[in-house]
Amino acid sequence: MDHFQPTWRRALFATGVALLGFMLPQDIPLEYCSLNNPSSGLQYLEITCATNFTGLIVISLDSGNGFNDIEAIKWPISPSETAYTYIFPLADTPLYRLRLSTLQASGALLITNFRIINRRGQEIYRIVKEDFIALNKTEEIVSATLGWKVVSIIPGQEHLSDIALTRPLVPEGMNERNFKRCIISWSYLAFMIWILTLAVYFTLRPRGTFRSYCSAFVFLAFLALLFSAVGNRGLIKNSTRYALISEIAYFQ
Repeated sequence: MDHFQPTWRRALFATGVALLGFMLPQDIPLEYCSLNNPSSGLQYLEITCATNFTGLIVISLDSGNGFNDIEAIKWPISPSETAYTYIFPLADTPLYRLRLSTLQASGALLITNFRIINRRGQEIYRIVKEDFIALNKTEEIVSATLGWKVVSIIPGQEHLSDIALTRPLVPEGMNERNFKRCIISWSYLAFMIWILTLAVYFTLRPRGTFRSYCSAFVFLAFLALLFSAVGNRGLIKNSTRYALISEIAYFQ
């Protein structure tokens, strides 16, 4: 009996298992293929700041899933009289809001420039002092000569400030890029799975005709495509959700 030959029952069973697996949550896809030549619509976060303390700056991003560690930007900072500019690439997702947090001794974070730009350096959105909302009584947002300061009042505690945006920031060309990433990542993972299943098939294959071999190859390719979609379900579902969000934002 050849267990690799396609039948309707086997195809339906594999499809059912794949659908159940596709419904499970996933934070990181098994395979993520970046684009060699993405368009200039990709967005970057640019911040110019200085501190009088040694600590860690964390900027959390909300792309519709709430704040989480996967989508957070973190970097160490030390006392300096000069404000330095930091530029961080953002994920190709809509951006709803940001949150700035620090954990250090009491001190102040001076911000002189805070904005979202594209690859051409064009300003997409500028963040100002009025966009900051202190979330607890451990800090104050005060004006400064060159910008504004996030002043920590109580040392040794995490200080949080929400940054409200007047509109969701949707990168230009996001849907096209995400579609290409889904196709490339899905195809690459499917090809890898197909190679592995072919290796098992050639190890365990019974003797048969050339036609039976071709049928098994096609059936294994079908299984590889199914479970490649399961392995990259987070990327596929998020890209679909981002596309719907961008359409809503466009019509608003």
